[in-house]
Amino acid sequence: MVQLADPPYDINYYYSLYPTLLAELLLYFRNFALYISLWVFGYLCLCCLVYRRYARRLPTRTRGALGARRVLVVVAHPDDECMFFGPTIFRLCEQGADVHILCLSNGNFGGKGKIRRKELWEACLELGVPNQNICIIMDDRLKDNPRVQWPVPVIAKLIHHHVEVIDVDTLVTFDRGGVSGHANHSAVFYAVAYMFVEKLIPQRCTVYTLDSVNIFRKYIGFLDLPLSFLLSSKRYFLRWTESRRIVRAMKRHRSQMVWFRYLYVFFSRYMIINTLRRISLADIELELEVDD
Repeated sequence: MVQLADPPYDINYYYSLYPTLLAELLLYFRNFALYISLWVFGYLCLCCLVYRRYARRLPTRTRGALGARRVLVVVAHPDDECMFFGPTIFRLCEQGADVHILCLSNGNFGGKGKIRRKELWEACLELGVPNQNICIIMDDRLKDNPRVQWPVPVIAKLIHHHVEVIDVDTLVTFDRGGVSGHANHSAVFYAVAYMFVEKLIPQRCTVYTLDSVNIFRKYIGFLDLPLSFLLSSKRYFLRWTESRRIVRAMKRHRSQMVWFRYLYVFFSRYMIINTLRRISLADIELELEVDD
C-alpha cells in the first residue's frame, strides 16, 4: 500500500492567516452592528409614528376604550392604583365614568398602614377619583405580605358586595400574573375566578384584567406602544403631559418613594400604557386548568 506523506507543517503559513481571519471577524461584527442599528432605528421611528398619530387627537386616544359608565377597580395595596392602573383610572375619569377604588389592605407591611391610607386618598384625588368612591378594607386576614396567602372566598365576598352595592357595569383588576408576581395581586384574580365559578358575577358586569407582560416590555416605557396596539384590543395610553399626572399621583405615596420606585416611575410602561383583556368563565376555566 502506498502511504501518502503528510504535508509539511509551516507555522509561518498559519500565522499569516491571522490578519485575514481577524479582518473577516471585524467585518462580520460591523455588519451585525449595522443590521441591529437599522432595526432599532426603524422601531424607534415606528414608536414615534404611532405616538404622533394616536396621541394628538382625542378620538384616536380613546380608541380601544372600555365604554364603561360605573367602574370598580380592585387593587391589593395603596399605590397599586398608580403603579399599575394609573392610565386606566385617569382616562376613565377624563371620559366621565364613575370610578370606584376598592383597596383590599392598608399596606401595613412596613408598619406604615395609617400613613399609606392617607396617601391613597391624596393619590386618588390627583387621578380624579372623589373621596367617597374610595374604600379600604381593614381585615386581619388580608395582611400586606407576599408570603401570606389571602383567603380567596373572603376576597370574593368583599368584591361581590361592592359590585352589588355600587351596581357597577365594569370590574377591573389584576390578571393571574399580578403584573409584578406579588401573591396578594394574584389572589385578587383567583377571587374573581371564584366568583365566576360560583356565578357571583352579575350578567350586567363585564370583567377586565390588566395584562402582565415580560420584564423586557415592562421597562421600555413608551417603546412598548406598537406591541401594545398590535397585541391588545382594549388599551389606554397617555401623552407625556398626561403621564406627569400619574407621576404626581405616585409621588403622593411618599412613604413608598425609595430609589428603585423612582426608576420604576421613569422606565415602567404601566405609567403610560395599560392593556386590558376581557375575561369570561371559559377563560377562567382555561386559566385554572393551566394551574392544575
